Amino acid sequence: MPIAFICFLQLPIRVLVVVAICAAVNVLIALAGDFLASRHDSVALRVLVFPLLFTGTWLGIFGHWIGFGDGLVYSNSVLLAFADIVQAATWLGGRPAIDFILTLFATVVQEFKLSSEKPVFTDEEEEQQRTHRPHAWLLHPATWYAALITLLALFGGSLIHIHRGSFFQVGYPEYVPENIPVGCVIGPGGINWQLQADHDRWLNRSAILADAGAKLIAWSEETASTSSYEEEESLISKSQAFAKEKGVYLMLTYMQIIPPDVSENKLVLVLPNGEVGINYKKAYPVPFIEPRPPGKEEIQYVDTPEFGRISGGICFDFNFPWFIRQASKHNVDVMVQSSWTWGPEGTYHGRSNGLRAVENGFTMLRCGSQGLSGVFEPTLNGIYSQNVPAITDTQYLFHLPIQKRAKTLYGYTGDVFGFSCLIVGSLATLYLIYYTVVKHRRGGQIQV
Repeated sequence: MPIAFICFLQLPIRVLVVVAICAAVNVLIALAGDFLASRHDSVALRVLVFPLLFTGTWLGIFGHWIGFGDGLVYSNSVLLAFADIVQAATWLGGRPAIDFILTLFATVVQEFKLSSEKPVFTDEEEEQQRTHRPHAWLLHPATWYAALITLLALFGGSLIHIHRGSFFQVGYPEYVPENIPVGCVIGPGGINWQLQADHDRWLNRSAILADAGAKLIAWSEETASTSSYEEEESLISKSQAFAKEKGVYLMLTYMQIIPPDVSENKLVLVLPNGEVGINYKKAYPVPFIEPRPPGKEEIQYVDTPEFGRISGGICFDFNFPWFIRQASKHNVDVMVQSSWTWGPEGTYHGRSNGLRAVENGFTMLRCGSQGLSGVFEPTLNGIYSQNVPAITDTQYLFHLPIQKRAKTLYGYTGDVFGFSCLIVGSLATLYLIYYTVVKHRRGGQIQV
């Protein structure tokens, strides 16, 4: 997980310390449960307790209670290497399912190692072992894990590679969806802050994209800034006139500074008729880095004849799967993410947030300064996936496939799997604590 580690080191020292402590607590809880389970005779407990606790605590403690969502999770390291398996696990149970499959591999390997260390039997005892358990390998956790991975790979592969209407020698025009040009305007990204106040600069870049055929233009996070309500009204008015003149959907972003020391992270979608369709404030400011009031934890959306139902969010909002899952409830077809990151964090964050498209079945346009920008499909390695490492103060043109939202199991169940892991893992740990105490009181030997 080298990229995650590099990104971690780039955080401010106080954030680094807090995140390190929280992450350590999550892992230590899982390791404590695994320590107790390793002393038990049950193979199921030895294999399942660690992945159950690891999955559940990262969701419940790190994600919900501490408030970091799925940021800096270990499972980001497998997103590109095992696309078929990740596709199936995400479709079924979201990020927690990936965490569970990843950590289950470790305990299965450990159990395989333990079972290979055969005790010494007499000839008669060895013959009895062969007689009574001729097919013991069928019950071994490694066999079951191999079967699970095979099923996930087959299911995930079918989701990725089999498209409705496609068949041998059927041409692309028969089943590949039509596309519409869309664009990203990439703002200063924290490098040249003074450019935020130059609103005409960003509208001019938007005009370049509109003249190139883009029908939906989105700005990266905090591309512009306003220092008063009058200046905010002026920016929105200019944007309305621009959208009406060019006949495009314009999603502008800006930092609204409210004197003396309050600011808001805003996203506004202007429709081709000049009306404001979405007026949104970032729901999840980054802890410690963005000391500003959060917006309502509600996504906004608007129906369009060209793209279907459109919604949008800002950067760190997409680290909270339970928040973005509202897109499934409201049947959103196209989700727009405006983002701003830095260094290796941009790549890490972009790939991680791309899972929201898989979990909910929507197509995502991501516009991020110093990060990945482009189109993310409901399937990993989709035929229309387009990602570029976006530098600052520029614009990019992409082609967005026009397709309705695909239904997913996660879209219906949310984090039921993850919280089930937390509950079952906690109950199993309580039982192991009771078992250990009782065994100790009765004089049993507990190996350490």
